[in-house]
Amino acid sequence: MEEGEALLAKLMLFFHVLGAVGMGFYLLLPFFLQKTFLQERSVLRAMYWMNFISQWVLVAQFFSGGYLYIQGNYSLHWMIWVIVVYTGIGAFGGMFGYHIRKFLNSPTPPGFKPWARKVRLHGILSTIFLSFIIFLMLFPHGI
Repeated sequence: MEEGEALLAKLMLFFHVLGAVGMGFYLLLPFFLQKTFLQERSVLRAMYWMNFISQWVLVAQFFSGGYLYIQGNYSLHWMIWVIVVYTGIGAFGGMFGYHIRKFLNSPTPPGFKPWARKVRLHGILSTIFLSFIIFLMLFPHGI
């Protein structure tokens, strides 16, 4: 590997780890899914924007992780798991943001209990999937 390629690989790894830290919002999310927080519009706006930023960080993770994958030697099974879990993070995080945005922009918000159940479900699933992808990243060649 050339010196320039090695530097690029280190830079991509740096951005990939930095992005993982940025995705930490999803790990903290279950603590903010309590009724008292979900009833506050200012907290909902903050959660919506943190989710919005995390979704864009997920895009950066796609590119930096793709580059690192090309440089390494990983199994097909591992890659399939990463794609499935990565897609789950994006999907559940997106649905989480969608339900919050819909609630904030609605002149007559829907019933609180069904809405809160959807938000909690998508938030917790995002957390579970992020935890699982952290596990996959720690053990790319198996346990």
